[in-house]
Amino acid sequence: MKINQDFGMSVQTVLFLKNTNPAEFLRAGEIAKTLSFSVGYLQKVVQTLSKHGIVECKRGRIGGIRLRAKVITLYDLWKATCGELDITEPALAIMKKPLKAFADSMKNVVIYKKD
Repeated sequence: MKINQDFGMSVQTVLFLKNTNPAEFLRAGEIAKTLSFSVGYLQKVVQTLSKHGIVECKRGRIGGIRLRAKVITLYDLWKATCGELDITEPALAIMKKPLKAFADSMKNVVIYKKD
């Protein structure tokens, strides 16, 4: 199964940020270098995460990125980067149950919880 690049990048970024000082803003360039991402592409993903309230961005000399949400699940990142899963009316009726199970399992995987 191939995971959407934006989703994968968002998971890695949140995991990276959770291991830093939560009050500190980290520069996109620093994150991108550490995780071997393109800075421009990371900024696109971070902008999406910011629109969904997952991260906070600050411009300027002392700006950067830090986690904003108190709890972040895999499903939060999936919704932000891939959109909602259509579990009520999937293209094939036989997919309804597996899609619901997939969504429910992602909702149970908390990758960040503010102490």
